[in-house]
Amino acid sequence: MAGAVAPAQAKKDQRAISELRLKLAGARSTSQVRQIRDQIFLVEQAQWITPEISILKAQSHDPVSLEQVQRSLDPSAVILEYVVADPRSYCLVISKTDARIVALADKQSIEALIAAYLKAVKAKAPAHKEGRALYDELLAPIPAAARKENLVVVRDGPLHLVPFDGFIDSGGRYVAETHTVTYEPSATSFYLLTSQKRRPTSSAHTLLAVGGVPYSPAELKQASITRGYDSGALSDLPASKDEVLAAEAALHGRGDLLLIGPRATESAFKRAATSQYGVIHLAVHGYASTTERNRSALVLLSDPPAGEDGFLQASEIVQLSLNSDLVILSACDTAVGPLEGEEGIAALSGAFLLAGARSVVSTLWSIDDTFSLFLMKQFYKHLAAHETAAAALTAAKRDMLRKYGAAAVPYYWAGYTLEGAPT
Repeated sequence: MAGAVAPAQAKKDQRAISELRLKLAGARSTSQVRQIRDQIFLVEQAQWITPEISILKAQSHDPVSLEQVQRSLDPSAVILEYVVADPRSYCLVISKTDARIVALADKQSIEALIAAYLKAVKAKAPAHKEGRALYDELLAPIPAAARKENLVVVRDGPLHLVPFDGFIDSGGRYVAETHTVTYEPSATSFYLLTSQKRRPTSSAHTLLAVGGVPYSPAELKQASITRGYDSGALSDLPASKDEVLAAEAALHGRGDLLLIGPRATESAFKRAATSQYGVIHLAVHGYASTTERNRSALVLLSDPPAGEDGFLQASEIVQLSLNSDLVILSACDTAVGPLEGEEGIAALSGAFLLAGARSVVSTLWSIDDTFSLFLMKQFYKHLAAHETAAAALTAAKRDMLRKYGAAAVPYYWAGYTLEGAPT
């Protein structure tokens, strides 16, 4: 059930994994590294199938009818559930009163458009031509996508890598200027997350925030090599402390907890997360493994006496028992992970949903520190004005487009996505 605590075996497994990771950091040979990784892998696999943590784990495989999904939809919203395949791709279009299937281009054609778009965006180009091509292929054939203000997108395969609100419509406008886009693992997940009642809490904690982490490049490089991550040095994120302070200033709830600087340890975060905060904000570095979902991790500080190595991996996140309305992962590549067919991307954002969060803001690529600070300040300004998380994120993007004009290319804002309950 949604409110259940992780069983004793799960806690025992988590401790075992932490101890193995610390051993991994001190491994002296390739064979030793491989042996310890294999031991970690076996324990991690079991953690993803523990059903007691959240409503998504407990009920995501229960049958949900089309009528139930439609009843949970707002009249202003439409679900677009994509299947990317050969010889044709499809989109199942679900509104409150209608459901239909729209045929689209083949997988190879869509993948080519995605590759061109990402190449332009990550080069910090305007990507107008590429964004327009994706709009014409994925949204223009669906009349309801133009009529409805709120688009609920269920992605498939390579579509996980692109932000739909960064596409360009026939009038030359970004989709973000006219629509609010949220993402779901599936139509079933949308129904479960929007229909569940928020679990009561025994505390009034509002915000748990982590930032201003004093990274040690040498230690991180060594740890990255032993775990198979990109060993490029991670620099400090000077604006991340300001992000955390801006979040606290906007929400300013009783019992807020800020883990800044040397306090930003993995063990401190795990202890605090069990206290049921409504909003969790992590302004930290992230590693996205494109091959193994378990290895995607948020990077905090290690705490060897507590058995924590500083890498908060997806397999650990799914064991947290959260009761959060919103988790913000203001880190690099937090929504990216291995493509796993119908399961989509098993990434950090999905791990937080499985742990009990109702919605998660995450990123599709490395985000500029300065622009991230502006976007997050605006996001919390709108959130404090009691806008929904989906509306607040969209409004913050529009604020950036108005303020910076042509300089606000999609690289700086479109990578932020919201997955889960839009309200």
